[in-house]
Amino acid sequence: MPINITMPALSPTMEEGNLSKWLVKEGDKVSPGDVIAEIETDKATMEVEAVDEGTVAKLVVPAGTEGVKVNALIAVLAAEGEDAGAAAKSSDGAAPVKAEAKQDKAPISPPVGEMSTKSTEGGAVSPASHSVSPPTPADPPHKGEGETRTFASPLARRIAREAGVDVSAVTGTGPHGRVVKADVEAAIAGGGAQAAPAAKAAPAGAPAPAVKAMSDDQVLKLFEQGSYDLVPHDNMRKTIARRLVEAKTTIPHFYLTLDCELDALLALRTQINA
Repeated sequence: MPINITMPALSPTMEEGNLSKWLVKEGDKVSPGDVIAEIETDKATMEVEAVDEGTVAKLVVPAGTEGVKVNALIAVLAAEGEDAGAAAKSSDGAAPVKAEAKQDKAPISPPVGEMSTKSTEGGAVSPASHSVSPPTPADPPHKGEGETRTFASPLARRIAREAGVDVSAVTGTGPHGRVVKADVEAAIAGGGAQAAPAAKAAPAGAPAPAVKAMSDDQVLKLFEQGSYDLVPHDNMRKTIARRLVEAKTTIPHFYLTLDCELDALLALRTQINA
């Protein structure tokens, strides 16, 4: 029976890799422990060893292929005494195995008020068993930390509310500055301390358009053609670049510059090296 060789997961976070080089060719015999290929991950280039004995019947993925998913078929090994040609034909049409993250789906509860009351094998379902309790009223909003609490008697608050007077603007003469009935009546008689109009929310400015990163073609147009050599990055360099951009754009940076006088240190260095 043919033995399938798949793309190994060389690290816990590896999802795909580049098949850099085959160190065997079709028809070669391999034993457990023989190095058969070099796989490039986002961290390093590593050697892959054979775990079974047999003859290489077919190299499914050619050398230099990028983005090969973990567990994808890359080669077929014919077991001892098996026809290599037949083993190679058995792999024709095999599709690469894609590493798809499986998400646990939470059970979907039926909408409230639509629960069936039909009878089941165990007996009829009582509608009362699916009664919906009324929603709990929300708690009244509390004052923010930045707001100042105004101390006033209930009577003074009622009179101020009926007269349209802002009680927070009335100077209290009661104990500890408490606003009392006389203070509100004095404010009404004096025509002051009217209720302040509700503050209008400032119109929100239009968000600044996000700066779109330049494509590779746009960057190349900045330079004269033939004045550069285009060297493709390996997976490790791509990962480093992606992490640096992420750190620069998501983490606040603070820069500190200091001027140091090193004349004495340089003189000592010259003296030691003399």
